[in-house]
Amino acid sequence: MNARPMHAQRGSVSLMVAFLLPIFLGLAAFAIDIVYLQVARNELQNDADAAALAGAGYFFDGTNATPRWTLAEQKAHDAIGFNAATGKTLQSGTVASGYWNLVDTPKVLQALPMVPKAYDAPAVKVTVVKDANHNDGEVRTFFARYWGILSRPVQASAVAGLSSPDTVKPGSVFPMVIAQCMYDTYWDFSAIPGGPKLDPTTGKPYVFKLGTDYKYATCSSGEWTSLLQDSNSADAINTLIIDGNPVSLSIDQAIWVQTGVKAKLYQTTHDCSAAGDKSCEYVIIPTVSQIDTHTRSAIIAFACLHILDANNGQKYILAEMSSKCVAPWGSGVGPNYGVVSPPRLFQ
Repeated sequence: MNARPMHAQRGSVSLMVAFLLPIFLGLAAFAIDIVYLQVARNELQNDADAAALAGAGYFFDGTNATPRWTLAEQKAHDAIGFNAATGKTLQSGTVASGYWNLVDTPKVLQALPMVPKAYDAPAVKVTVVKDANHNDGEVRTFFARYWGILSRPVQASAVAGLSSPDTVKPGSVFPMVIAQCMYDTYWDFSAIPGGPKLDPTTGKPYVFKLGTDYKYATCSSGEWTSLLQDSNSADAINTLIIDGNPVSLSIDQAIWVQTGVKAKLYQTTHDCSAAGDKSCEYVIIPTVSQIDTHTRSAIIAFACLHILDANNGQKYILAEMSSKCVAPWGSGVGPNYGVVSPPRLFQ
């Protein structure tokens, strides 16, 4: 007596499967289109990222004091055309520049003209879209068209810019440490952007001497540092002058500060300064709150120094503050003391 109901049930299941199968197949096909749309969007995102980074790389060239907004935007526009999505070269995109605050939320590109605040970084924003009017139209579907969906618009945006690092990679740091009071005296934090104070008699940055025997009022001008190694060896410092820091350095790390009286160190510095072969003409140095010799002090920032010359007889380095250091391979976000990291994505 149970056979007939079971037979009838099997028939019902077959009918249900036959009814639902097209729906299942349609959903599976629709999923393929969703994946393809995501692939297209990822391509656009990569294109926007590349264009924004390309533009941000032209804000500064080591000689200009203010960002070159027009050039950065033009280079970003040009870079859009070097990329493709869904097999088609991009023809257009929207580019804007301004300041991007690295710590505030929500984050937005602040349009020019404006007066930047602390942690406002020059940035360029690129938006690329495939829609009915741009870049060969919307992304076409494969199977969703059977549901009446023939194509979908896709877009992506990226923001890239320049910031000062809180970590500097190996090979970038010169083993001379300078106190915050020196920067308070010779660096103009109120300038937009910050930069060296100018000597009114020359119209150029103030020139000063760095060394154990040199002070400016109550401020010790500078001392040698063996960085993370506790060492008073002149040979160790000489190696650091030539090769830079052997490992990455970060803000808040404590470095060893020592007096420097060896003529050899000043001779090596003379040889690579602006008066020599210029290999250490512009250098990145750590800044600390206060210089205390034969002790460890925490790094508070990375600064840029223009080494003009060094005197091995009177044992001093002749230098000026600068914002023209070659960008190190740094990371993170730190205060601007003249050192800028390579372009990076903010969003």
